[in-house]
Amino acid sequence: MTYNLIVVGSGNGACGFLSAYLQDNPDPDLRVLVLEEGKNFFYTSDIASQLNWLRSFAEGQIFKLHNALTPKNIPIISGRANTMGGGGSINYTMIHESSEWLATHLGYTSEYWTELKEALNPRFERANPADSISPITQHVLDIAQKAGFAVSNDAIANIPNQPDGDANSLHLFPTLFNSFGQRTHSGVSIVDWSDRRLTLKTQYRVEELEFAPSSAGKSQCVAVLARSLETGRIERFALSDEGKLILCAGAATPRLLLPHQERLQNDEIAQGVSDHILLPLGLYLVDRNTAISPKDNYIPLFATTMWQPPPEVEARPTLCTFDFFAGELDRLIFLVSHMFLALLLPNCLKRYVIRFPLWFTITKNLVRFFIQAVNFVIDLIWGIIDRITGKPLHPEVRLVTAILKFQPAIAGYYVKNSTRITLDFFAELETEEGKARFDQDKAVAKTVLKEQIELLNQLGHQPHWLVRCFIRLLTRIPYKAEQVDHYVEAYSKKFLLTEQHMAGGCLSGPALERGETQAEDTGKVKGTTNVHVADLSSVPLPRVSPQMTAYLIGFHVAKRLLSGFSDR
Repeated sequence: MTYNLIVVGSGNGACGFLSAYLQDNPDPDLRVLVLEEGKNFFYTSDIASQLNWLRSFAEGQIFKLHNALTPKNIPIISGRANTMGGGGSINYTMIHESSEWLATHLGYTSEYWTELKEALNPRFERANPADSISPITQHVLDIAQKAGFAVSNDAIANIPNQPDGDANSLHLFPTLFNSFGQRTHSGVSIVDWSDRRLTLKTQYRVEELEFAPSSAGKSQCVAVLARSLETGRIERFALSDEGKLILCAGAATPRLLLPHQERLQNDEIAQGVSDHILLPLGLYLVDRNTAISPKDNYIPLFATTMWQPPPEVEARPTLCTFDFFAGELDRLIFLVSHMFLALLLPNCLKRYVIRFPLWFTITKNLVRFFIQAVNFVIDLIWGIIDRITGKPLHPEVRLVTAILKFQPAIAGYYVKNSTRITLDFFAELETEEGKARFDQDKAVAKTVLKEQIELLNQLGHQPHWLVRCFIRLLTRIPYKAEQVDHYVEAYSKKFLLTEQHMAGGCLSGPALERGETQAEDTGKVKGTTNVHVADLSSVPLPRVSPQMTAYLIGFHVAKRLLSGFSDR
């Protein structure tokens, strides 16, 4: 059998693409094959609820680690989730990049992108998040507003947009989970998986693209080779003569194209790669009168602030985002064991761990065991006190924390003939004079953390001073403004961690056709006749959480291939 369309991956970009392509294409004989490395969403509960996802994420069932290092060989904990619906569907961080940003990096007009959002967003059927704000969300919202942040009302079908500008903003976003923490409206939900024209094969990892010369003097993809992770066998899936390959494999998209870079005469493949720098921040105790629901593990609220470079330095403004998390200690153990792992390992061990996934899983579980053991000792001590006093004095341990994330100043690249990805975090930049050096990433982190440390300290009660000292001994995480510089310096040398938001590698314009004059060329890899990219590989790293941007890119490519939208 040959296929009219082979889609590699079923993450955010693929769901956006399939949602439009299957609905808008009436051809009854259409044959679409989707190859997904992860398990079938409909036959596993690992990712259907927030708590199960936290467990599977910590245990390595759905999380894969990249071999990511800086040019100075400092290892970076960076990874991806291989699941139907994508990792972003699990984090449920629903916010769009601005239409102006999309127009700059993908072409067309801002009006075109706004129109596209108006067509995509209603498919998620999300209610207005302001109509059902949880107590912990309201708590964070209140303290952020007192600190000078204003709620943004820029939204389409209740999904917010990141506006251009430098105001301190708050974005309430709808979640993909119900009040019980069950995932009900992920990217999977916007695709008709029962369409008889669609064949889904899960636990298939595409390992090679097969090309042949075409009459146009370019290369045509004729088949893909994929390994069944259940049997270990390599299988060949062929495209029809007029068939198209749609790459929605995230970080694997540039990897699959890189061996063919010379054949395609496309030197831009694997360039412009980046991920958000992520800095974990302090743990705070939540007031026992503030209720926390299962879906509040990831509080549905972003706080964004713009860093402006000093006048004497030539640098671009950088948007910084604060994400917030809350929950009982037992529930957050899995998240904490992963997020703070990078802050516990020395570089000599971390460099080894990122290359061997089994050791990463073992290390995460050791961290989790350590946290559980500490919690057991605390429970034991309180239990003894309760027995002596005859009164139930044991406090319920509930925590709230935050992370800071932002774009690095310099993009990275995939290393040819290697598994390595180079991410240039905390790199020194030459100023316009070409003499002085300026580390923009350090300046961003230090400035923004000092400006917002009081907001963070209002999240809850600081732990006992012994606990704070222990946290700072292991991680250097600051609780005071004067501790920020030390944390950022230590973090930049030892504790590098990303947000698992890998983007770039096949940028629209340099590596891909934008299709502004020929709709059927949208997302096409230059040098090929039938290979298109419909995921985050086609854009630089979005300034905010990129889930909705990925859906929109897939939706955009499908609409353009079917000429469903005008050439604005």
